[in-house]
Amino acid sequence: MKTKRVVALLAAAMMASPAAMALPIMIEGAGGGGLNPWALIAHASKKQAVTPAVFGIYATTPNYDLYSAGVNLSISHYAEVYYTHQYMGLPQALTTTLNAGAGSILPANVANTNSIEQDIIGGKVQVYGGSGLVPAVAVGMNYHLTSEPIPLSLGAHANGADFYVTGTGVYPVFGSHLILDGDIYITRANYLGLLGQGGVGHRSYTAQGGASVGYFVTKDVVVGAEWRSFPGDNLLAAQSYLQTALADPGVNLKQSDWYDGFIAYMPNPKLSIVAALLDLGNMASIPGHSVNANQNGFYLSMTAAF
Repeated sequence: MKTKRVVALLAAAMMASPAAMALPIMIEGAGGGGLNPWALIAHASKKQAVTPAVFGIYATTPNYDLYSAGVNLSISHYAEVYYTHQYMGLPQALTTTLNAGAGSILPANVANTNSIEQDIIGGKVQVYGGSGLVPAVAVGMNYHLTSEPIPLSLGAHANGADFYVTGTGVYPVFGSHLILDGDIYITRANYLGLLGQGGVGHRSYTAQGGASVGYFVTKDVVVGAEWRSFPGDNLLAAQSYLQTALADPGVNLKQSDWYDGFIAYMPNPKLSIVAALLDLGNMASIPGHSVNANQNGFYLSMTAAF
């Protein structure tokens, strides 16, 4: 009897949350880390039907700057809906290279484009709240609407949906708490959808993965790391075309896995701030062997709930 009681108490503790906190908003708009959504609800509340939050995100690497801003609505303690607008400036080396041969490489409305914008509309539903060692589970969907010229010129669809399943557990470790998260994405998005969906000969969805780990070094500060994979071969036909048109065999449109190391500060249920170091690998290396192939940088986000 005593053994059973100890096991029951341990199981309950395994899902005991730290002090009330505001979950950060990840880069696509769902509650999570920086790269991955988590199965927890961003601003879960059993007392408030809807908790609105606004967020802003800035990510920078040597050749790219990405700005994201949006709104996340937590519905009670079981769902979220969100909207994100993203803007990314293109590096001058890339646009100069394409503009130099615009007549034969890309349509004029693409060759003179120096930025990409997209809107993401999404939702996440927690289908299981977690129990003992078993993590919480949520399912979600993102719909991307991207400015058309560049995706279409690469043979991709400008708009499209992707889907995800995420499992997240919070466990007591060394007198504090450890967050473990795993994600499965069903997607054909190129660079989070910024370069559209799929490509010539790659119209089907593929399964990709993600993982996050975080440790509460204090009751309101978490340090951790993330990984996320993406479809790598969707733009191979466009890559081959550009290699020939530019006479540059080094052109590389294959997307690398993304990694980050983050620190999140969540002082109360209404505010969160996240800073991270990014390793994004190859980002549209045009011209070939440019610094676009080694994109390491910095990420900062802030979320405020009401």
